[in-house]
Amino acid sequence: MKLSSKPHFHNGRVDPGKREWFSLKKDTQEILIYDEIGRGFFGGGVSAEDFVEEVQGLSLSSGDTLRVRLNSPGGDLWDGNTIYNYLRSQPFHVNMHIDGVAASAASIVAMAGDTISMPENSFLMIHNPWMFAAGDANTFRKVADDLDRVREGAVSTYASRTNLPRDELVQMLDEETWIGANQAVEMGFADEVTDAVQVAAMLKFDYESYGFHTPQALTEQERKEQESLKQMRVDWSIMNSAARR
Repeated sequence: MKLSSKPHFHNGRVDPGKREWFSLKKDTQEILIYDEIGRGFFGGGVSAEDFVEEVQGLSLSSGDTLRVRLNSPGGDLWDGNTIYNYLRSQPFHVNMHIDGVAASAASIVAMAGDTISMPENSFLMIHNPWMFAAGDANTFRKVADDLDRVREGAVSTYASRTNLPRDELVQMLDEETWIGANQAVEMGFADEVTDAVQVAAMLKFDYESYGFHTPQALTEQERKEQESLKQMRVDWSIMNSAARR
């Protein structure tokens, strides 16, 4: 969960105008956030400005439902907070689906759901905010104080959803905590567990490049999935060989 000193509006990798943001399914509008939070922060991403503009264009009202499907390593905390606050202030119902991982600032976005569902092999990740800074000792003392205040905002967001004690949430943030789906429901971060998804969808991001530690449970799932695919290829090859005889 990183703080930027100002918004980034350049876009080094993905053109937001070419994103498949929405799909219409009966009476429910669906939006996908399968990228970093904060356009340009990591070279691509979804900015709060673009998100709000697109949702406003749907003209949703009370009684309507917006389904948000989320798979993101996080990014800019200001954008995450803005998306969260915007969704929480709207009259329509928000169904949040964590399709893979909602890490860092994306976990703040996830808390905006009136209902939150997670596949059984998906994850939330929460940690302390951090930022880049330069200056003298006075500057860094102020930065530390600012980060503590920002952390309190994140704690408040998680507490309003989970009712967990502040001290427990602070400890989880200090330890960079990865939360599986079943644990998330038990702790109040989510409402329901759904069927598992392919692990490859969750590992589209290199979490270590963001300064995070990929949980062993996630890498172990990937290993098992790769072994299963390898065995399927062997079985298919044997079947083809037998059919040619």
